[in-house]
Amino acid sequence: MKTKRTSLNDIAKALSVSKATVSFVLNGKGDQFNISKEKQRLIKEKAKELSYVPNFFAKSLRQGETKTIGLVLPDISNEFYAELAKTIQEQLYAEGYTTFIVNTNDNNEVEKVLMRELIQRSIDGMIIAPSNHITNLIPILLETHIPVVFTDRPGDENADFVGVDSIPEAERLVNSFSVKPKRVVCVVPAKSDVSTIQERVKGIAEVCEKAGMDVNVVELPGTKNGNKAVIQQEIKTGADSFIPLNNKCTLSSLAAFNSLDLTMPKDIRMISFDDSESFEYMNPPISALRQPVTEIGLKTVARLYERLKETKDPGKHFLLPCEFMARGSH
Repeated sequence: MKTKRTSLNDIAKALSVSKATVSFVLNGKGDQFNISKEKQRLIKEKAKELSYVPNFFAKSLRQGETKTIGLVLPDISNEFYAELAKTIQEQLYAEGYTTFIVNTNDNNEVEKVLMRELIQRSIDGMIIAPSNHITNLIPILLETHIPVVFTDRPGDENADFVGVDSIPEAERLVNSFSVKPKRVVCVVPAKSDVSTIQERVKGIAEVCEKAGMDVNVVELPGTKNGNKAVIQQEIKTGADSFIPLNNKCTLSSLAAFNSLDLTMPKDIRMISFDDSESFEYMNPPISALRQPVTEIGLKTVARLYERLKETKDPGKHFLLPCEFMARGSH
């Protein structure tokens, strides 16, 4: 059965003291207001006896800040975002902040609802890896004046962003194949309209066009037979090199290759745009672009911390270098 929350007034009545006296003691100001040690002891004991929990929002209202940050991510089941969330949460905690993490599942409407709910909880700032385009988020962001930093996926050229420069990194992957591809296939996730995926596709398409190589973009349907059929059709039309654009696409592609008895790098070659710890232990090990996820998280927090100090600097883009992990699949 739900019971009434203990208030400062309940403690004051139980001890026949003023509510202000109780507030001073429980906020560590007993000595400052010349409250006796004995009375402070009694108040603290009574608060413990009655299971008193401070009203977080009332305290925040008095102090003018909540020491909380909202973190909006598209898919926390993805290894990349799980590591990013861990890094950001730990770094914010070290700075004295609590992190509210929400998962949008790359759903545009869910994202907007969750962002508004975070703002209504009086967070001090927000970090976003957006699913929506910035134009769809501006009306929500204008409802508050809290600082916002975009991470992994940019907002726009005027907003703070920490991530990688997807276009040149994508070009780098095409040029890393051990044999010049005849036809490159970009394997994209189900939601392929986000800015980072579009930039990766653009980079691959540009370098293939310059080099006279065919290129195609495919989305795997997500079933074993469906994935197999799509990959088989690409092989029939001359595809010999594959670039999955995140680690989930890589695993789906690999399962399809295995079902078709294709061997890397003899029959086909593959480089993943996104690395995973497991890729090193596969046969053959999967060559991949390792994004600096820890550095992205740390820099994102550092930039937000600067914004919390009310800096008036214009938005900046911090683009961090990736590392190519040359293994055996390319």
